[in-house]
Amino acid sequence: MELVARLRLSKQALIDVAFFCGVPIVLAMLSAVLGPYAAIMGSAGATVYVLSLAIVPWCLTGLVTQLVSKTAGRSLPLWLVAAVGAVASCPFVSLYAYGVNTIAGDIWPALGAFLPATFSAQHLKSAALSEGRAVVLWIAFVVIFHETLGWARFAPPNREAGREDRFQLSGADWTAEDDALLRSLIGSGKPPRAIALEMKRTVGGIRARTAKLGLRNNRLGDASAD
Repeated sequence: MELVARLRLSKQALIDVAFFCGVPIVLAMLSAVLGPYAAIMGSAGATVYVLSLAIVPWCLTGLVTQLVSKTAGRSLPLWLVAAVGAVASCPFVSLYAYGVNTIAGDIWPALGAFLPATFSAQHLKSAALSEGRAVVLWIAFVVIFHETLGWARFAPPNREAGREDRFQLSGADWTAEDDALLRSLIGSGKPPRAIALEMKRTVGGIRARTAKLGLRNNRLGDASAD
């Protein structure tokens, strides 16, 4: 059981890495190849510039979306959680992007020719379009990762699914591995309810199997009190 839980955690961690590192890196490389940055900054400079404008804002949006998921995620569908998180992060992302562009403009003055004047109508229009595309991409990738890979980072908890998973083995056949684990848990002195939770079975099933195997659990009598 512990191995299954660890595998699930490992899978989620790998998906986290793919989402928060792999996706923005791919998007940044596309921007570097299709944009004029390499001609202005050189390959190394363009790579640093586009990565700084991709990874950090992506992770900032992730932090805000995580906060939205924790506070209001139970009552909102996943796509709306992602949308609210993306929109709420826009001020922070815009401030960060302004700082990066200011520094980059000082290092590569030619970059200013491709960036509209700050707070001009063109700048505001460009910023709105950029933020709109970013919000759409964020929602799309969050939903795609959840639907195709089972990513649960921002997904609201499903109480019914959780209850079903918790006791999904309550009526299943006992294997030799299950019996060995039961003996080990009884030997460690765990109460029946704790054993049932760990093995995803009912307390009654644990008590019945303990009796069938001729095992003795000094805390079986405490099951109703646990």
